[in-house]
Parts: sequence; structure tokens; C-alpha cells
Amino acid sequence: MKNTSVRFLLLFLLLVIIGLAGFQWYRVSEVSGYPEPLPVSAFMERPLQFSGNQYHLDASVENVLASEEQVGRIVLVSADLDGSSLPIFLPSDLPGNVEFQQKYRFKLSVENGGLLYVHAMTKN
Repeated sequence: MKNTSVRFLLLFLLLVIIGLAGFQWYRVSEVSGYPEPLPVSAFMERPLQFSGNQYHLDASVENVLASEEQVGRIVLVSADLDGSSLPIFLPSDLPGNVEFQQKYRFKLSVENGGLLYVHAMTKN
């Protein structure tokens, strides 16, 4: 009887460990390809030095600055990290819509001229 209880406890602990490892893997894979957060203050000082790099940015939507159907939108966001305001480009083929004052995780790249080009986004 005692041997069965120990086996059950070990099996239960193993399942909990596997579950926690799977949850951590899911969280990490959510930003896969964009593992680093955008270094906002450094980017603001020298945006051209970041051209070609990929990052993720946790930010709140402040305003839509410009919109062109079939092209996309330029949206002003406030970085969660330090509250800095940054313009980002959301192409028209990007699925989903942004809502004001809502928090998102943007997966983006820095394009020529320092343009922050969003490739994917999820609502936080």
C-alpha cells in the first residue's frame, strides 16, 4: 500500500514538472524570433544603428497618426518599459485591430530609416 502511494506521488510530481516546463516553453515561444525587448532609450538616441534587428515591444496604444487603406497605419504607442512614445507602422495585411489605451505585445523589426515595422501583435 505504501509503495503504491509513493509511486502515485512521484507520478503526480513528474506530471506537475512537465506541465510547468510546457507552460514556460509556451511563454518563451510566444516571442520566438523576437527574443529581445526593444531597447527604447538607446533606439530613441540612435535609431539607424538598430536597422535590420528584430525585437518585441510591450506598449499601450495612444493614437493613430496616419492611415492609408491598402498600405497601413502609423500608430503612436507608449512603451510599458519607460513610458516613451514611439510611432510604429502596422501594415494593412496585419490581422487584427488595435484599440486605444489597450496593451499589446508587438513583434517588430527596425527597417531602413529607423521605421518600427510590426510583423505580429497580441493583446496583453
